[in-house]
Amino acid sequence: MSSFDLDKAFVSGSFSDDEEGIETERNPNDNPSKRILLAAENGRLETLKALLEENPELINVTDKEGYSPLHRACYGNHVETVKYLLQNGANIAAKTELQWEPLHSCCRWNHIESAQILLAEGADVNAPSEGGQTPLHIAASHGACYDMVQLLLMHPYINPNLKNISGETAFDIARRSSKYRNVFDMVDPLLDYNNIELN
Repeated sequence: MSSFDLDKAFVSGSFSDDEEGIETERNPNDNPSKRILLAAENGRLETLKALLEENPELINVTDKEGYSPLHRACYGNHVETVKYLLQNGANIAAKTELQWEPLHSCCRWNHIESAQILLAEGADVNAPSEGGQTPLHIAASHGACYDMVQLLLMHPYINPNLKNISGETAFDIARRSSKYRNVFDMVDPLLDYNNIELN
């Protein structure tokens, strides 16, 4: 029995929207969309490759909340899966219902390796979610994300002055919720420069 056949029997999922669907379907393994999402989420690269060989259009399929295979691979920090998806046409700017891009998923779970790949491939470092949360806002809200915040702040196109719908910058969030707020000191000149009002 091949690893692809074995993976047909593997059903799991940490996304609540799919758990419900899996429980109610007679045989979720008959659904290629669910199978590729699960394969991406769990880093089952051989299964993912086989599914895409059968149907390349599955590359950008989404679940009920809009998460694509790339979102899910980033969520799990499956670096080789992330690379493979990008090499085969995955939409690096795919948005969920809440307007999260794959980079937001990396930042939420502090998966710096996947974030580095996305940024190297041109992911928008300032992409806003529905609530105006950029990847930097997301990373700044978690105390364990020092390296991620540093990575984002060093990006040449970062705009640390962007505000979410609550009127907060990422630094405002870090000051309130992170012990690593001092990492923002490295961009103090940039912050000051961008806040100069021109007459």
